[in-house]
Amino acid sequence: MKNIHLFYFSPTHTTKRTLQGIGKGFGREVIEHDLTFACESDEVFNLGENDIAIVGVPVYAGRVPEIVTNILKRVHGNNTLAVAVVVYGNRAFEDALLELKNILKENGFSVIAGGAFIGEHSYTKKVGTKRPDNNDIEIAVNFGKKIDELVRENSYKNDIEVPGNFPYRDGIPKMSFAPMANDNCIYCRKCWSVCPVGAIDQRKPDIVQVEKCIRCYACVKVCTFDGREIPNNPLVKIINYLETNCTDRKEPELFY
Repeated sequence: MKNIHLFYFSPTHTTKRTLQGIGKGFGREVIEHDLTFACESDEVFNLGENDIAIVGVPVYAGRVPEIVTNILKRVHGNNTLAVAVVVYGNRAFEDALLELKNILKENGFSVIAGGAFIGEHSYTKKVGTKRPDNNDIEIAVNFGKKIDELVRENSYKNDIEVPGNFPYRDGIPKMSFAPMANDNCIYCRKCWSVCPVGAIDQRKPDIVQVEKCIRCYACVKVCTFDGREIPNNPLVKIINYLETNCTDRKEPELFY
């Protein structure tokens, strides 16, 4: 029986919850590796033929975030079975799933399944609201059960086909802005505790190293006082587009 490893980068926990659902479907203990705060770590993960890696990442502008690409360079397989999972904000996952599959292949994994799931959009609660919801998690659990069945019966494909284009679309360009503390901030420091790149000052959360920020919006979502926002938000046109065009419910897509 193979060991099940969950690897996820999940600042707002949507990818984490999705992967935990998939892991639950295997019906046995799983080993979790939270990579959210691993950007400055030098820990290396080496998996073998007795392991299965379920790797989940968020989608940023149709791509795997650059920070995640760098972290995954330290996750290695040796003819290890893997499942590629991307979680997007109800707009489109575009090239992200193909990109993740290719990253895993380059790292020594055989990708036998893939999934594109939906999470609440980082920029606005009005798109993909409260997802993954119970229906998403049920699909994730059943996905895990199906993968377990394929492995037990040795009936999986060693290299699945997934949507996407190569060369990949352009990712998010460099941006010189970040969420900042506003007058509602009470200095509780929850924002500092969830920032995956350490961009927020621990003692003075109104001080931000803008060049480090990846705009994951974890600091915005964790604040129960509406104490963080992007001043004169340059993303307002994107947010308006999302709220106008991307509210119809999309369902997870699974590939074997």
